[in-house]
Amino acid sequence: MKISTLDSLIILFYFIAIISLGLWISRRQAKGGREFFLAGGTMKWPFIGASLFATNISSQQFVGQAGLAFSVGIIAGGFQLVGALCFILLAAFFIKTYMGLRLATSPEFFEKRYSGRCRTIVSFVNLMMIILGNIAAALYAGALVLTHLLGWDQLENAELLYWVSIFLIGIAAGTYTLTGGLKAVIYCDFVQMIVLMLGGALLLFFGIRELGGLETIFASADSTGESMWSLYRPWDHAFGWLPMLTGGFILGVHGHCTDQDYVQRALSAGNLYHAKMGAIFAGVLKTLALLFIAAPGVVASQLFIGQEIVARDNAYVSLLTEVMPTGLLGLCLAGLLAAIMSSVDSGLCACGSLLTYDFFAKIKKNATEKELLKDGRIIMVVLLIVCMLIAPFIRNFKGLFDYLLAVWAFLAPGVFVTVLFGLFYKRSTEKAAFSTLCIGCVLGLFAFCLLNFPVLAELKSALPVFLQNKLNLSPWITLICAINMYLMSNYGARNDSDEIRSEIVTINQDEFTMTPEQNRNYRNFLVGLLVLMGGTILAFSPLVF
Repeated sequence: MKISTLDSLIILFYFIAIISLGLWISRRQAKGGREFFLAGGTMKWPFIGASLFATNISSQQFVGQAGLAFSVGIIAGGFQLVGALCFILLAAFFIKTYMGLRLATSPEFFEKRYSGRCRTIVSFVNLMMIILGNIAAALYAGALVLTHLLGWDQLENAELLYWVSIFLIGIAAGTYTLTGGLKAVIYCDFVQMIVLMLGGALLLFFGIRELGGLETIFASADSTGESMWSLYRPWDHAFGWLPMLTGGFILGVHGHCTDQDYVQRALSAGNLYHAKMGAIFAGVLKTLALLFIAAPGVVASQLFIGQEIVARDNAYVSLLTEVMPTGLLGLCLAGLLAAIMSSVDSGLCACGSLLTYDFFAKIKKNATEKELLKDGRIIMVVLLIVCMLIAPFIRNFKGLFDYLLAVWAFLAPGVFVTVLFGLFYKRSTEKAAFSTLCIGCVLGLFAFCLLNFPVLAELKSALPVFLQNKLNLSPWITLICAINMYLMSNYGARNDSDEIRSEIVTINQDEFTMTPEQNRNYRNFLVGLLVLMGGTILAFSPLVF
């Protein structure tokens, strides 16, 4: 084992405590599907923001993004700033429309704005992103961490123990999610957010101290001579300013503003004020996460320089076991496991609501809320088992974050285009939206296969080097989708239904307003977030490094 008995007991206590909290919150059983999947619309902004953050800052980040920072530097954390910007967009342009439409799921927007078949496609895309990019990835990362900490990856039956780890994590997170629904998930996420941030801050402090202070670590540079602490990379870099502002922004808007994982939490708000403030609070936490997730990955790259014993996806946990004192190590590892469980519980709840309302409710049209709740729980059990079976195959990719970006980047373009046109371009038609979503799915699948399957390696090598970057290829798919959407909306056939649906985005919005005091608090909070983001970008810019 890489950890002491005391640390193991702290982790065990945390597991028991968080599961007990979820079960205690679940003591009052939900009476129907909406109460189970949307927390009855009673949540306040600190809990919404913390849950948005904990859902996003999960194992993908602590394992995958810290591992990416281990290789390329603090620029890996640039995705946190893109995410914070997208949470601002969610608050400013999306939430009021979603609440006015009284959505149960985010893909329901596409049915009300376009048609049922558009909703089905978007729901399927959402499901694939959550299953492959959230739940399965979290289980993979969790098993990676547990087997490494317990020394199971060095044993003869390491493969069997890896599968055991996946099932242990899945069962732990699934227990309170299946009983309490979104309310249990959000309250548990609030606790886990505190542990996440505290653990990341402690790790950064002890890591810098181990390396001898700030002067030593700030002098670190990558193989090209660029400072590991600069957020700037040239346009032709895999994570340069151009791919981050194009492909990174596209998948950010899709993930933060249309993905059921996040929209579900906004829809759980008691009113518009709490929904908007929750999104802004999540943006603040995302900006701070640059220091607590990506920065430790850079510290690990300097501490383990020249050592082959540290795999990229093990960078964060290897740094933990190397520099953290006994007791605090257990707390920080509990934070890491908190992130993993948060991904699983959030993904399960989101997928359960999607499958229940977007598919089963259409098949069983006369089903009561209690029947939908029962079906939803059955669906979530099946889904959890499927994700457990998928998780181990992620090891075939170069690293967790490479896998995640590959999944996210090529599923996003079609949905990104249709939701923006639906909100801001009244001439958008159903036929244009449907064809755009189909084109986006086909091109996205082809691009994913092209960049990741060895059988297509020769065709991939024929592409310009610029387009072999997933973040650069995704914007071209987006451009094709946007051109198709515009041309078909303006030069294709329009009908009365298109005219009626174009007005639906503003329906019921007058019912959702904020008081002058709430407006003032919201604006002050928003300005504070923008100042924090600007200061962070400046602090990690070439002007400083």
